[in-house]
Amino acid sequence: MRDSEMPDPSEHALGMALRDARLEACFGLRELGRWVGVEPDQLSSWELGQEVPTLEDVAGVLGALGVVGEKKSRIMELAREVAGASWIMYGSQADTAHYTMVAGHERNAESMTVWAPLQIPELLQIPDYARLVFGPALWDNEILEHVVENRLSRKEILFDAEPAEVQIFVGTEALRQHFGDAEVMLRQVRYLIEISPTVKIRLVSSEAVTEGAFSWYRLWDATEVVYCPHQHAGVFLSGREAAPYEDLIEQLAEAALSPEDSLHHLSAAAAGFEEEVRAQRLANETGLTKLLTGEDPAE
Repeated sequence: MRDSEMPDPSEHALGMALRDARLEACFGLRELGRWVGVEPDQLSSWELGQEVPTLEDVAGVLGALGVVGEKKSRIMELAREVAGASWIMYGSQADTAHYTMVAGHERNAESMTVWAPLQIPELLQIPDYARLVFGPALWDNEILEHVVENRLSRKEILFDAEPAEVQIFVGTEALRQHFGDAEVMLRQVRYLIEISPTVKIRLVSSEAVTEGAFSWYRLWDATEVVYCPHQHAGVFLSGREAAPYEDLIEQLAEAALSPEDSLHHLSAAAAGFEEEVRAQRLANETGLTKLLTGEDPAE
């Protein structure tokens, strides 16, 4: 909320942009309020520049109005200017506004660097792996499937006719058996191998760079933004706060295996998971045989 009664030019411009988007979509304040869960008076105060919506609020309004493409990017840029150099999106990516913000940066990136030290990067996850990541926190299967579908839809930026320049660094720790499902890990690693001719994937020892996961975007307007995901929030940095990450990307590039060596390492990991799956299947078959013949399966 603002302290003064008069909005500054950027706040006024954001308010007018939100109002124009609402009118163009033929929404009244009450109807939009029902869609986004905000009182009409609150929406009106945003449009008049009397109060400043959060980035999460702006993303939610634009999503409800169906605003996409260049217009959405322009309004979100106004919102970032008003918010300052950094901002926080509360909630996980299961929340629509959080997901919309991340996906919007990816779609509008001219180039992008991803560092994923502990898990397979979101952009490269297969459906079952994504379910394992989200499953413990999302018990409602319908919501879980919607979240997984959203995550998978983001992959399109990697395989467009004119894809953004993307380099992805994956920590070796991400290739360990964290979820207790070797078969899913086998299929996930095989998928990384399958797309390696198209997507630049390089492995990095998880101990070599201690910085947590982040994604660095250079947008088409030359703006640089860094996104740092956390369990219940996401932090976006720009300007001076994003600048140090360029040095981190250089560290990653120096510590990373070459694409060829990374592919060899992935193949070895796949072979290990394949052996684990084979051993588990054999143990299951042996146990079933003993059960059918009346023997104690534990013996």
